[in-house]
Amino acid sequence: MSAARTTYECTVCGWVYDEAVGDPDAGIPPGTPWEDLPDGWVCPVCDVGKDQFETIPAAEPTKSATSDAPATVIVGSGLAGYTLVREIRKFDAAMPITLITQDGGEVYTKPMLSNALAKGHAAKDLVQKDAAAFAAETNITVRTRARVASIDRAAKAVALEGGETVPYAKLVLALGADARVFPAEGSDAIDIATVNDLDDYRVWRDRIGAHGRVLLIGAGLVGCEFANDLAAKGFTVDVVDPAPWPLARLLPQAIGDALTEGLGALGATFHMGRTVKTYWPDGMEFVAVLDNGTEIPFDHALSAVGLAPRKDLAAAAGLDVKAGILVDRMLCTNDPDIYAIGDCAETEAGPLPFIAPLLAECRALAATLTGTETSLSLPAMAVAVKTPAFPLVVCPPKPGADGAWVVDGDGADAEAVFRAPDGAAVGFALSGTKTKRQPDLVKTMPAVIAAETASGNAADGGDVWTCGPCGWEYHPAQGDPEHGVKPGTPWEDVPGDWQCPICGQGKDAFSKA
Repeated sequence: MSAARTTYECTVCGWVYDEAVGDPDAGIPPGTPWEDLPDGWVCPVCDVGKDQFETIPAAEPTKSATSDAPATVIVGSGLAGYTLVREIRKFDAAMPITLITQDGGEVYTKPMLSNALAKGHAAKDLVQKDAAAFAAETNITVRTRARVASIDRAAKAVALEGGETVPYAKLVLALGADARVFPAEGSDAIDIATVNDLDDYRVWRDRIGAHGRVLLIGAGLVGCEFANDLAAKGFTVDVVDPAPWPLARLLPQAIGDALTEGLGALGATFHMGRTVKTYWPDGMEFVAVLDNGTEIPFDHALSAVGLAPRKDLAAAAGLDVKAGILVDRMLCTNDPDIYAIGDCAETEAGPLPFIAPLLAECRALAATLTGTETSLSLPAMAVAVKTPAFPLVVCPPKPGADGAWVVDGDGADAEAVFRAPDGAAVGFALSGTKTKRQPDLVKTMPAVIAAETASGNAADGGDVWTCGPCGWEYHPAQGDPEHGVKPGTPWEDVPGDWQCPICGQGKDAFSKA
């Protein structure tokens, strides 16, 4: 096995800086050491600085994960599956792990799919390493192009298509979600694309070529990102959505209208409050007829209308499902040996199809699987929308929350706060230069899943301390190994300059639980 390299992971979005790869898009050539990165360099996915990265230690080549005992089996090689592996290896270098994936298992960052075109990236350019390299670096077994057909809970084994069975000690479902395509009359004759993984992007990139007219169905977060990406590359883009303005569930109208203007200046045309009634071919092109009679000619169609958690495998095995695979605070299903994370999972806060919750789930579950039971808590988490033509950050209120938006400033340069009837701030949206207010505002927002209250005792190593702004808990028995605080470290011995790993607050922001 070749020597593994030390890499650096963004704690906000999960992107990994590999010194051997660099960041050529930002002018950082391959081979650039971490310490030589300019102070002004930011994560290419979420724009945070170097201070939001943590070291991923090189794997221990002398420790073997080979064992006759059943492995922890992870199904899925997306960001959830591979992040969980990295988190487990921070605690346990030798736990047997088998990862099964129906795709090629390449390591890449999914959020980069929606802004890769304008940067001129082919699918191969997004790959940071192949499955074999990741397996060698993390000391696991990766089975690529293998599809799990069923789960035998009694035998504690998964069956692959073709008949092979793989036993498990613990099973983690990191299945992801399927992109939705809403049908309309004539849609059977139209090849409506979705871009939900690297294989999808490879097909889409080859299909559209260098120019053309794209019908983009959906003006949500991903739809707006693709609209920016396609228009920036010179494509003619028509966006159709029944909502009154883009990202209507995340933004007030003032910012939504300004977003429409910003992307419109780039070349995207929005048809809001409209739906596609029918499609029909017209020679070498296609036409979409909207519900108001508007006809839109196009060469390619792309659907970005949301995700449907992959839950059929779990349901067939008798696991509880609703919108997704139901899990408790420990990310555990109704089977104590089966867990679910990422886009396929449904927590008490519902499905959480964003990167920050996924990373928090992986950190909590890794601790649990390696012997320290850790419940999931999620502070408020802001999302940077990848629309360079219109800088935008959102921290939406919970779906269905009562209240109203209060907007300060022009829509293109605004700070909007969603306030509950009692005046409490429960969400925000920032545009233009006001996006710099994100770090301050997010600390004032309520948690998505509040930390469970706990009290210290001799069994857990001492008093538990809770971060006031975000609710993260410091357990002396667990410590904070990722930031140099060993398990068993009492609160009073935690260094004075230590900071909360979630929100960056100091010790003075903590109180005894």
